[in-house]
Amino acid sequence: MSTSSNLLWAALAIGAVTGMRSMLAPTLVSRALSERGDLQGSGEAVQLLTSDTAQTFLPVLAAGEIAGDKLPFAPDRTIVPSMMFRALSAGVSTAALAGARREPLLMPVLLGATAALVASKIGLSLRKPYQPNALLNATLGLAEDCLALGLGRVGLRQALGEERRGR
Repeated sequence: MSTSSNLLWAALAIGAVTGMRSMLAPTLVSRALSERGDLQGSGEAVQLLTSDTAQTFLPVLAAGEIAGDKLPFAPDRTIVPSMMFRALSAGVSTAALAGARREPLLMPVLLGATAALVASKIGLSLRKPYQPNALLNATLGLAEDCLALGLGRVGLRQALGEERRGR
């Protein structure tokens, strides 16, 4: 069984989201999967992200990260522990999408984790020159939030075949 191109594109998008905001992708995937009724036997990552605990805490963690990212003392997203966590977060998120689709996990997980690492580096390099200016840094952070949310929605649509609502 091969991995569909839709899932691979979704893994790339979800990985990039995780590179920008480490908790946003698992939050988006968790919410999207929790609304589905066809997940019986779809794997441990799906079970983890659709658990009541995940449903409760992931949105809080994502909101905290989004707010904290704008603070002048926010830690560098490319330090080793952060990069490891981003790769893990992207891997779990993409594994859940692959599990929901009943497709192999390896390629989406590797692609998602790699995209997270690359997006982290790119995102930091684009914002770092503006960090001394708190207002500009916060504005760029908000733009990055919007990009991450949009990209996450596109990735979920790719992976789960969701139609755009409210056309």
